[in-house]
Amino acid sequence: MLMPELPEDLLEEILCRLPATSLKRLRSTCKRWNHLYNDKRFTRKHFHKAPRQSLILMWNKFGFSSMSINLHRVSPIEVTGELNLIDPHYSLDQFRNSLLYHTSGLLLCVCDNNEEKSTRLVVWNPCTGQTKWIPHRKISYICTYALGSYQDNKSGNKSYKILSRMFYGHQDPEFEIYEINSNSWRRILDVNVDCTYMYIGNVSLKGKTYWFATDEKEKQLGLFLISFDYTTERFERLCLPYPHPYHGYQNESLSVVREEKLSVLLQLTFTSKTEIWVTNKIGETKVLSWIKVLAVDLTPEPNFDIKFLVDEEKKVLLYTQNNGYKSQTIVYIVGEDNKVREVAFGDEFKPFLLNYVPSLTQIQQVENSIQSLF
Repeated sequence: MLMPELPEDLLEEILCRLPATSLKRLRSTCKRWNHLYNDKRFTRKHFHKAPRQSLILMWNKFGFSSMSINLHRVSPIEVTGELNLIDPHYSLDQFRNSLLYHTSGLLLCVCDNNEEKSTRLVVWNPCTGQTKWIPHRKISYICTYALGSYQDNKSGNKSYKILSRMFYGHQDPEFEIYEINSNSWRRILDVNVDCTYMYIGNVSLKGKTYWFATDEKEKQLGLFLISFDYTTERFERLCLPYPHPYHGYQNESLSVVREEKLSVLLQLTFTSKTEIWVTNKIGETKVLSWIKVLAVDLTPEPNFDIKFLVDEEKKVLLYTQNNGYKSQTIVYIVGEDNKVREVAFGDEFKPFLLNYVPSLTQIQQVENSIQSLF
């Protein structure tokens, strides 16, 4: 006897509460479920109702390896799966390590073609496999990028923009925006960055991108944060947990906790003492507050360019760093006991960790040709 089909609205209510990775496995079950998987209305509903499933990813030559952490195992890190970018022309080993960012389940990767002196960007949803390739200008200066979201007032949907920051020697940087929906680049005029120097590394969270920054005119402020709002397209200053001269830090790094909170790693100069601070949930209030979740002595001391993740509940710090010319990538794990555990990976891995929350977010594909300012 065949079971009767569930009503459409009831089926949606059930499926929109499943994690994105579970729906990915179920989409091949029948055409009806596969149709929902590709329906924008359903994916928007799923984004708001589904439980957030956080994955720890590490970059390799072809994509990312997902990992599980267990301090009670002999080897505390176990590779549990792969998320690969499948493209006939590019593999992820061609992408710049310092320019890979994510928001709302999407990744932005930057690929330099030195022979053609050009740059291509790809916006990629590892969960759905959907990609969008975007050409940019010739490489004749330093250019960094960020990916962020905003609420489209016309459609009511969440839309995405890429922010480009370009450097010409000692001149002030120029900024451009790429609208995913319109397939075009445009300059942002009359930009008040409100700082002298912005760091290159950044993280994006809930419609904003964040950088460390300093201001030579107000040295007493020390190191602080600058955020860019993709709705207003304006910058804003934010405070760190406490003021400290920016040259007083040996290491500083930004991270995101479960796409809900910001986290900073701060290590003072000439000491192994390292503190991890986490904010309140971004977007719930206008006031940014910090709480220290972990204070550890990292021995041996990290060199530079730390990429880190923190488990706020378990009080565990996971980090890696640029090891210069060493072929191995080492991941370090430390908890409240201050015991540093090391796990070595082969040269196919890169020192980049990511706290990724899978989603069914769809990437807008526009048929007309992509425009460029150059």
